[in-house]
Amino acid sequence: MHGVLVTFRRPLDLADSLQRIGSQTRPLDTLLVVDNAAEVETERLVSQHPHVAGEVRYLAAPDNLGPAGGLALGVESVLDAAADEDWVMFLDDDDPPRTDHVFADVTTFADEMLDHHSGGPGGVGGVGLVGGRFDTRRGLGTRLPDPELEGPVQVSYIGGGQFPCYRVGAVRSAGGPSAPLFFGFDDLEFGLRLASAGYPLFVSGQLWLEERRVRGRLGLTQAPARELGAPGWRDYYATRNLIWILRRRSALGAARVVLRRVLVKPIINLPRHPRYAAAHLRLGVRAAFDGYAGRLGRRVEPSNASKR
Repeated sequence: MHGVLVTFRRPLDLADSLQRIGSQTRPLDTLLVVDNAAEVETERLVSQHPHVAGEVRYLAAPDNLGPAGGLALGVESVLDAAADEDWVMFLDDDDPPRTDHVFADVTTFADEMLDHHSGGPGGVGGVGLVGGRFDTRRGLGTRLPDPELEGPVQVSYIGGGQFPCYRVGAVRSAGGPSAPLFFGFDDLEFGLRLASAGYPLFVSGQLWLEERRVRGRLGLTQAPARELGAPGWRDYYATRNLIWILRRRSALGAARVVLRRVLVKPIINLPRHPRYAAAHLRLGVRAAFDGYAGRLGRRVEPSNASKR
């Protein structure tokens, strides 16, 4: 199993993640750390953890490519030497494994799915701890009720930070993560593309339910948030990328995102938060235009204090 970890100026988080990765009962065969900041300090830190996987490599990105671009760069490097039957796991610098058996849990479930699932031209596309289903016509994700989390659960995507593990052959066939998205919904786009190519994604209902229990999320119902905070770069990328993803799959879904996220939400908050609402409206219109026009890449600079 190969691991790709993307980092950006988070040395303390990265050090903690590397330590926890190295304590897994099922170690990685290889680990590639992609540094979006290309800093000497990060390269040195990675070199100080040579035994967290069978082989540990460092790769400096040519620019800040964002999580999506960093993963795309790392996956491209891994695929040069990986076999189709291998697995590649996506890792975050600030989402370390919660226990020492996370990798073992995910790979055991992956082996079970390979033994029992024959759908698609190449079978299973990927597995992970937690996923989600997405209704492209409505432009909304749907939360699965707790009782439905039993046995293998087919999902539209596997969330970032949830140790998604993809079959290398499926990635070769469908293509790797979409680098131009830069940040946000790259996991959704990748999952939808894999499924369209005949490689479905699955999550263990038992593992998913346990994650909800540990994080205090059992019994929750899904409801859209109405309150607005200060707009930020994450809002731009979330809206732009979702519109770009949906416009190629469902014009109605993309239109609903524009109506709901860009227009209705700021307008209903205008009386209570006029400054925030106006700023969200301006940013949302820009994001919608770029999403429909396919103007991807790094268009809004992330703040220095935020994850990227």
